[in-house]
Amino acid sequence: MKVNDFLERNTEVNNLVLRLISGIAFVAIMVTSICMSSYVFGAVFLLATVLSLREFYVLTEKCEGVCADKWMSIVGGALLFVIAFCVAFLHKTPALFSVYFLCVACTFAFELFRKTENPVLNLGVSVLGHFYIAVPFSMFCMIEGASGESSHSRMLLLAFFVIIWASDTGAYIVGRFLGRHKMFERISPKKTWEGFAGGLAFAILSGLIFHYYECVPTLRVGLWITLSVCVFVFGVLGDLVESMFKRSLKVKDSGNIIPGHGGMLDRFDSALLAAPVLYVIFSLIV
Repeated sequence: MKVNDFLERNTEVNNLVLRLISGIAFVAIMVTSICMSSYVFGAVFLLATVLSLREFYVLTEKCEGVCADKWMSIVGGALLFVIAFCVAFLHKTPALFSVYFLCVACTFAFELFRKTENPVLNLGVSVLGHFYIAVPFSMFCMIEGASGESSHSRMLLLAFFVIIWASDTGAYIVGRFLGRHKMFERISPKKTWEGFAGGLAFAILSGLIFHYYECVPTLRVGLWITLSVCVFVFGVLGDLVESMFKRSLKVKDSGNIIPGHGGMLDRFDSALLAAPVLYVIFSLIV
């Protein structure tokens, strides 16, 4: 029995170390891509968009009666991000977005020839993936690309992800040691209201640190707190939404590309639903 306990603890420690190392590597890649050149950012976030879309459409294949055109849908979502990059960084005309809508129209047209049982479900899932994943990533691209007009937009995007990471850390630490009251047991049994409070505190603290160092001078303290609270709340909702998807499909992780963390969607789930909040704040200060 003691040997088994030792092996279990050793395995847990190894998993924790693996999770820590891969988490640090992920954060380093993200921060580097945001702070370096536009093409590095574009390459990293385009890859994240494609991998997230692929995981989403692979997951939906587990739904009975759903057989979306996976590769056509991935191409469409990637195209949306590429167009956003061209508009934001290369200052191309926003009329380029019409090419994306043409791609969507082709997806609808191709469904005529696939002879599937549920074309409405297939098309709904295809478009849902774009709205759920490609649109938020395109918003990040538009914000990052505005750094030429506003030198602080890049820092705002970085602050957004730091707030999410800090709140995740706070929620995990407080929830692990003080968590008693379940928050949404039906969807995510491990989440507690104590963890929620800890995550919120870490999110606000992160926002106040960015305000103290005047990383985005146009954002006053009240707006920093508002941004932190809204990003955290919508981030939690994003986490719960992805958990709802996975629970309904009876899978633990969206993928296994990041050791100890699961798939790309598992790392960006909080950011996806919080992206519109960031874009609204960004629109107010530009």
